[in-house]
Amino acid sequence: MSNENTVTAAPGGFENPAGAASSHPERTTARAVLETLRGYGIDTVFGIPGTHSLEFYRPLRELGIRPITTRHEQGASYGADGWSQVRGLPGVVITTSGPGLLNSLSGAATAYAESRPMILLSPGRPVGHDFRDIGSLHETKNPSAAVNAIVGVSRRVTSAAEAVTMIHDAMRDFAHSRPRPIHIEIPLDILEAPADVPESATAPRPLGEPAPAPEADVAAAVEALAASERPVILAGGGSLAAGEHLLELAELLEAPVITTTNGKGAIPEKHRLSLGADLRLSTAHEFLRSRDALLVIGSKVGEAELWGGDITPQGPVVRVDIMRDQMLCNLTPDVEVPGNSAAVVPQLLAGLRARADAGGPGDVAPSARTAPGLREVFDAMDEEGRTWAPELAALNETIMDVVPDDTILAGDSSQVTYMGSTTFFRAPVPHSLLYMGTYATLGYGLPAAIGAKLAAPERPVVCLVGDGALMFSIQELMTAVELGLDLPVICVDNGGYGEIRQNMVDRSIQPLGVDLVQPDWVRLAEGFGATGLPATMDTLADTVRTALETKGTSLVHLKI
Repeated sequence: MSNENTVTAAPGGFENPAGAASSHPERTTARAVLETLRGYGIDTVFGIPGTHSLEFYRPLRELGIRPITTRHEQGASYGADGWSQVRGLPGVVITTSGPGLLNSLSGAATAYAESRPMILLSPGRPVGHDFRDIGSLHETKNPSAAVNAIVGVSRRVTSAAEAVTMIHDAMRDFAHSRPRPIHIEIPLDILEAPADVPESATAPRPLGEPAPAPEADVAAAVEALAASERPVILAGGGSLAAGEHLLELAELLEAPVITTTNGKGAIPEKHRLSLGADLRLSTAHEFLRSRDALLVIGSKVGEAELWGGDITPQGPVVRVDIMRDQMLCNLTPDVEVPGNSAAVVPQLLAGLRARADAGGPGDVAPSARTAPGLREVFDAMDEEGRTWAPELAALNETIMDVVPDDTILAGDSSQVTYMGSTTFFRAPVPHSLLYMGTYATLGYGLPAAIGAKLAAPERPVVCLVGDGALMFSIQELMTAVELGLDLPVICVDNGGYGEIRQNMVDRSIQPLGVDLVQPDWVRLAEGFGATGLPATMDTLADTVRTALETKGTSLVHLKI
């Protein structure tokens, strides 16, 4: 029987027509790069095909890599970021040259600011055509230099071997240093040429074990923590590598854990020692200042988290970080513990247990402590959150009572997220809230939700954003519909840019440019092929339940 019409299902459900690769037998540089990525487990890429990027797309079917075509390259980079957080691998964006690459840079800048791994691949002008200014298609003065001003590393390579090596080096750097996005520009003639590397060179390389801290630094940290009576842990995004060891450490010390938004879910937020991700609240600042030791793991303790608060404790500050420069910023440490939290937290556990077992004079086993009054502190933080934005708190609490416990919630730089979801969504595991508190971009939530749903189709994913943010990326509703994703999108409509409106009022500026004409959101959703559902505060719970039960993409419109 002829096999001309047979198909083979590739990872991620992407179908491979038999014989699809036979039309271009050469093993090009583009293929060698994608082979390398596939070897590290990457089976999904985001982007929009363009005239100069076609050779990136030729081998995708055969390699079992699914291309996700968004409606804007900005959506591609945000989608890759959402996929990356949930999947635990770097997100990959393929763009065409010039405008396609530059359109993706908001996502790349987000990944840089939030310390997340991302790989951008783009074609460039052929070798020898640099800076010629001859009016060629997508001509850009110096795209690699432009991107290099935003990402960790951007390089215009000169061979397939150099491009492949960059990927291997990036994967190792992602594992052993603060993750930063990288960009590889491949000149068009090199991209399409036969690869100058053997297949063995594209095989994944061992990434090595996480780096422990020097024993003397660990001993100093153990001494400071063991001597404290009221320790507290601040867990940032860099703490997530420690996994369950962080909860073991918290329980051993009887130390409450408060997280940054990137560290949200570092321990389950319904655990008795969790204080959530509310560093912005004055109640949290006051509590941290009352403690006699502060252990900071993997956080720069940034202004975007603290909102101007002071958290200097009454005793020593111990900081653990994979990068020393980050460990020294914003809050001066008394004890520096450089290393990967995946290795350092177990070192701290071992040191504290050994010290308790030794039973030296005056030593008390950390687990014999108690952390009194945490329920009262947690309730006070919730109450302060409600005071800041009562309506946003109420709608978040209503939604969180309805969504399943294992939900992934995608937010945005919307008031409903940073004045509501960060407080009232109790994350059971890391990367359950997709957010970018430092870069604070608009338009992130919907494409990030799409990336998350592709990465974890078995988990419910909900996008909860404001109308202003959603309008930045509303075109990606078509992407979700096209992919057949079961994805509820909840649009909280306050008539425009609510926070900026309030900022103007606070400065005695008559609001200008912030009150926006709104579409008919329900009909707009239906025009995309999604299900449109109007809601009020009274009907919100039932409407969200309906959206969760609806097959395909839905949009709930809530006017506040």
